[in-house]
Amino acid sequence: MTVFIFTARQGKPDFGSEYNRARFIDDLKNHEGKDYRIERIKYTRSLDQNRLYWFYLGIIEKETGNNANDLHEYLKRALLPPRSLKVLGKTIQVPSSTTDLSKLAMGDYMEKICALVNVPIPDTKTYQQYMESAPLKNN
Repeated sequence: MTVFIFTARQGKPDFGSEYNRARFIDDLKNHEGKDYRIERIKYTRSLDQNRLYWFYLGIIEKETGNNANDLHEYLKRALLPPRSLKVLGKTIQVPSSTTDLSKLAMGDYMEKICALVNVPIPDTKTYQQYMESAPLKNN
């Protein structure tokens, strides 16, 4: 399977170069009558951001005495817009998931947490030291 990645600009595909555009056109010609799927790429938060987030929740847990999982549920409801689901003909509101946040939105979310709980986000050096000293798990 060939993958083509392009950016939409002014309602048209921008392949970044004439060469990439020509490759795409050639692929269309070589696969006449075949189906193509175009998907928008969504850049979600990284695994490193997720680890930092849970490390941060652990710090907040120590500062406040609240369980990190409980904090996670509370903060999602307090700081993220709810999403609507239609189930059995009824529309309900459920909390958003941090998994769906983009990298930028995840950073904004953590800044909002910091402002709400008044516990600073750990700096990169502190987080890196924690990651390097954490024991390895045997599965």
